[in-house]
This record gives sequence, structure tokens and C-alpha cells, in this order.
Amino acid sequence: MGAGPEPVRRRPERSVLVSARLVALVVVVVAITDEMRPGWSGAHLAVLILLVAQVASWLTWSLVSCTMRTQVLVLAVMAASGGAMAPFSPAADVCVGMAALGAGAACEVPLAFGIAALGPGAMAVAASVTTRSIGQVIGVGTAALGGLLLGVGRREYKQRADQEAAIAVARERAELEHIRAGVLDEKNRLAREIHDVLAHTLGALSVQLEALNALHATDPANAEKLGEGLRRTKALASEGLAEARRAVQTLREDVAPLEAQLETLCARTGAELQLSGTPRALSAQVTVALYRVAQESLTNVAKHAPGAAVRVRLGFDPESVELRVENGPGPTGPGPLSSTGSGYGIDGIKERVRLLGGEVVAGSGQDGGWVVEARLAG
Repeated sequence: MGAGPEPVRRRPERSVLVSARLVALVVVVVAITDEMRPGWSGAHLAVLILLVAQVASWLTWSLVSCTMRTQVLVLAVMAASGGAMAPFSPAADVCVGMAALGAGAACEVPLAFGIAALGPGAMAVAASVTTRSIGQVIGVGTAALGGLLLGVGRREYKQRADQEAAIAVARERAELEHIRAGVLDEKNRLAREIHDVLAHTLGALSVQLEALNALHATDPANAEKLGEGLRRTKALASEGLAEARRAVQTLREDVAPLEAQLETLCARTGAELQLSGTPRALSAQVTVALYRVAQESLTNVAKHAPGAAVRVRLGFDPESVELRVENGPGPTGPGPLSSTGSGYGIDGIKERVRLLGGEVVAGSGQDGGWVVEARLAG
């Protein structure tokens, strides 16, 4: 994603580099031909042949995209031909330096050193054959060493730049994955809130409508009881809207205290509420998670043990808060809606609490009842 503009940035750099190489080649050729006129005999012919080899290899190095093997061969020809011309013209030292620079930038250090050494070696051989001063080897060696150091430095700089670019891309990808994971977590959170609101509200409405249907079947003339049942159904629908508003408040981190919500819930379901410890403000997520535990537990009591005595205990410890919902056995056994629902209510609240670092334990209690305990830091 972040590498899109890179080719656009590198094309002008490549163009400037090629232009600089070509200008340097023209200057070197002019200087060499001015000092030692190429010809068709003797040393002049040797210079002509070496100059043609130098120009061909320099142009190939500058203009052609070569494989590594071809590039090594071209740079070796540049270094050797430049060193062989150095006894005739000091300007040829530039050819040796440029070959060493190119080798240092493109090759590993041992191979680059070998290519750079071809220049002084060829110069020493040419000086001994042409009886010219071998002391000029120092100048060629200096050019080769300087070019090699510059090339190696350029190669290391490019490697660091590539590594930094790769790290930046990896960091950007990690940030995108983090954002994606956050979005997914938020979607799951919204799904849980919607599920809980709809499941509990529609479940309660189903119970109420089932009771109204049974009442109508047994006593169709009892309008007063039917009216009362309809009023309760309307109240449940209103409570469903209130639950939806509560879910929205949760998403906005704006919820009522947990003890106040549990008091309303217990009053509506006929459960007994007990408080222990010193109540304190809890985060919105902890508040809603514990409220859902109580709500799911009371719904299960209404489905599986209607009419059972239920006790809801909320305890505040110095570093945690615990909710315990305990009920005895239903006096009439499971209700008519005991087989309804997805069966994942307890699993859902366990998942919700586990995501906040807490735990939920559910199992049989005394006298054939049921106990659900949830503990969260808060």
C-alpha cells in the first residue's frame, strides 16, 4: 500500500544517474584522446582497442539492465581496460575508480575487491611492458580503493533503506490487521448486544403469549384476565425498547449503576436481590456483562423452573465484583417453553465475561436447583 509511489520516485533518480555516467564517460574519453591520440600502430592502436572496450563496457553498465554475471563481466572489463590505459593517461584512473564503485555497489565485498584489484594489476602489467613508471600504480590503486569504498557504502545504504521500507510496510500491515481485528471485535460486540436484547425480549413475549393462549383456551369468557395479560405483554414490549436503549447507552459508555439495573430486573421477575460490600462505579462493559449474566439466568429460571425462589447476590470485593444467581427447583417442573431457544445462552455469557478477563461457573445447586456465578475485575 505504502510502496505505490516508489517507482515514480526512482525513475528520475535512475535518469540522473545515467546522465551523470554518460557525462563522465565523455569527459574521460576526451581527456584520454587528448593525451594519447589513438591510432593504427603501436601504443596508439593499443589505446584505441582499450578505449573501445572501455566505452562499450561503460555504456553497457550505464544503459543496459544486465544479469549479475554479465554485470560482473562488464565491470571487470572496465577495470582492466582502464588500468591498462593508465600508463598512457592519468584520466584512465577515473575508469578504474568507476568500475570499483560499480562493483562495490552491486557485488559482495570479496568479489567487488577482486574486480577493483584488476585495475592496479592491469596497470602494473601495462607499465612493465611499456617501460612507463610503475609508480603510477599508486594513483590507480587509490582510485580503485576510493571507488570501492564509495560503492560498498552506497550498497549498505541501499540495503538499510530497503530494510527500513520493508519494516515500514510490515508495520503498516500490522496496524491494518489491528484495526481490522478491532472492527471485528466491535461487530461481535454489537451482535451480542442485539442478540441479548432480542432473545430476552422475544422470549419473554413468547412466554406471555403462550399464557394468554392457554387462558383463552380454558376460559374464553374471562376478558379481565385476558386484558391483564395483554397489559403485561405491552409492558414486556416496552421493556424490550428499554433494553434496546440500554444497549445503545452501553455502546456510548453511558450506563446506569449495576445495582440499580439489577434492582429493576429483580422487581420485574420476582427475584430477591442481596448486596454486599461497598458499591462502586464499574466500567460500561463490566456492568453490561454482569447484567446479561443475571438476565440470562433469570430467563432460564422462568423457562426451566417457573415459580422457583430466586436469589441474586451482588458482591463488591476490593479488586473484583461477583454476581451469583441461585434458584431452587420449580414447583411444577419445567415450563412449556423449556425446549425453546438456541441453547447457547450460558455459552454466550461465558464468552462475554471471558473476553473481559473474568469467568463464569454454572452448575447444579442445593436441593436440585441451579447456580450461576460470574466474577470480573472491576
